[in-house]
Amino acid sequence: MNRRDFIKAGGSAFTIASVSTLFGAATPSKKMRLCVVGCARTKDHGNGFVVDPTGARGRGFQVMSRFAELKNCEITVLCDVDVTALDDAASVVTKMTGRTPAKVKDFREAVRRDDVDAVLVATPDHSHCYIGIEAMKAGKALYLEKPIGIAAGEAETLAEVQRKTGRVFQLGTQRRSSHATKQAINFIRSGQIGKPRWAKAWCLSDRPAIRNVKPVAVPAWMGADGWDLWQCCAPRRAYRSNIVHYNWRFFKGYGTGDLPNNGLHFVDIARWALDAEWPERVYAGGGKLFYEGEDFEWEDTHMLTVQFPDKKFLTWEGCSHSGAQPFMGKWTGTLVYCDDGLAFFGPRGESAIYDRKGKKVIKEWDAADTGDQEGDTRLSDPIRACDIWHVQRFTDCVLAGDLNTAQPIDSSLKSNLLTELGNVSLQTGDAVHVDSATGKLKDPKGPASKFWMPPYEPGWELKA
Repeated sequence: MNRRDFIKAGGSAFTIASVSTLFGAATPSKKMRLCVVGCARTKDHGNGFVVDPTGARGRGFQVMSRFAELKNCEITVLCDVDVTALDDAASVVTKMTGRTPAKVKDFREAVRRDDVDAVLVATPDHSHCYIGIEAMKAGKALYLEKPIGIAAGEAETLAEVQRKTGRVFQLGTQRRSSHATKQAINFIRSGQIGKPRWAKAWCLSDRPAIRNVKPVAVPAWMGADGWDLWQCCAPRRAYRSNIVHYNWRFFKGYGTGDLPNNGLHFVDIARWALDAEWPERVYAGGGKLFYEGEDFEWEDTHMLTVQFPDKKFLTWEGCSHSGAQPFMGKWTGTLVYCDDGLAFFGPRGESAIYDRKGKKVIKEWDAADTGDQEGDTRLSDPIRACDIWHVQRFTDCVLAGDLNTAQPIDSSLKSNLLTELGNVSLQTGDAVHVDSATGKLKDPKGPASKFWMPPYEPGWELKA
């Protein structure tokens, strides 16, 4: 099945395969046994530096909870270096499912257990590839939160392992599973508004500053061994209280900033809508315009331009210091400019087709569109629905031995590369030129090559 056929078939095929498990009409004879690595809520351990002290935004905790709702999945193992997070997550899983998962601190032990078929990796970005590779080498399927590591070369290494092992893989770009998003993509493919030429994505987040702090002792809830495990393959640093659990995203060597973080979701939709593959040229500009002197290490303002073959372009604008909503009244989203109209993709999964002036609505799909699954109360919240559809697709594929997930490795690599090279361009100050047939750097010894792979702690290097 080619890419266009898959897009057209995706909605109906997914519905047929998953309706019984979503509604619970029939109890599956077999369940996927899941290990969750990185299950902490984003909570305040008393340092006052986390973005969301309510504990509502821990991505691993959110996705874990969605897996717990499935009829054909059993969460057998939880893994986190925060022992309080393990207790918290275990109590939630037990309450939701009636089953108590094992609690393991060391991911190397967790992913090798015999009672695990698949692993969800929702750890900080720098450890995504290392843990994901360990899981696939242990024979497990992999659901990986985006991005695929902190450098393009890491993603290639993980992809090589996936191809060698043949494990089922899916990236956590859950809007790929939105009914409304797929309907709008299909409308673009129909040619009714001409060819897509330019896709513009954006993400504006009003994030607080990260104050400078000095190294302190590792807290008891993590322990010295926990800090070592948390750093995983990254070069060792002293512990600071403003990094864990969330702000690591803005520290180089641990996170990747907002482009491969929130930006990847809508850069991925933009590339999907353009029907584009590997790029020819990636350029980015920006800098620390608002958080100069703070521990916020990545650029807080970022503009990305990507050129593909056939005169297709993709742009992304990001600012971590503003919650303004200048485009379509949304803080994040994607606009696709076609010959005879526009397509809009919103943050909650909503989508619409407009005329060339952006005035008349030709077609629109509500974020709450549940396709053939109307009536399932779990799908009433669009954000939750996207997650449920996405994890259900992965689970069904694992049980069927089907590699055709909602976001398999080849598609994941192409979208991930755009964001990783956007960061590279920021650091070199130059455009990055890419072989559009292979996705490789045109100059393998040029300035961009220095950022193709990150430095590793000795003995923790990635190995395919």
